[in-house]
Amino acid sequence: MTEHDGARPIHTAPDSTHVVTDGFAPSPHETRPLELHPDRPGVDTAPDIVALPDPQNPGPRPPGDPGTASREELEMALRRAQLVADDCASLLDPAQRAMEEGAWVSRLADEFSTGLTVHARLAGSIADSCVETVQIALDTRGDDDPLEVHA
Repeated sequence: MTEHDGARPIHTAPDSTHVVTDGFAPSPHETRPLELHPDRPGVDTAPDIVALPDPQNPGPRPPGDPGTASREELEMALRRAQLVADDCASLLDPAQRAMEEGAWVSRLADEFSTGLTVHARLAGSIADSCVETVQIALDTRGDDDPLEVHA
């Protein structure tokens, strides 16, 4: 410690709030493993977190799954994506209008309004990207019906 004016600091011993504990020291509190009784009704022993498969490696396909969507499935997905995109684009409009009309006025309100505008723009552009992705898949998909060859 440095002495700025020549006087010694009043409090030199660290208090319990500023003491870093030793991570390897045994805990001063008694701990014991949680007792699970799977036979007892009303006790949930299911894990809190469920591990999902890696999206990059979804694993084996179920039998009979061709691995691609049919044209009809893509058309239905496109209609649903367009409906959701329209909702996403306008979802935050009432909140934005309220902020523009002065529903909340302060520096914090300005920050909130700026964040609201950014999120509204992102929601619309991400939804549009989803529609575009399905549209590209539909455009690159050929007809599902096999062509008849006449000799």
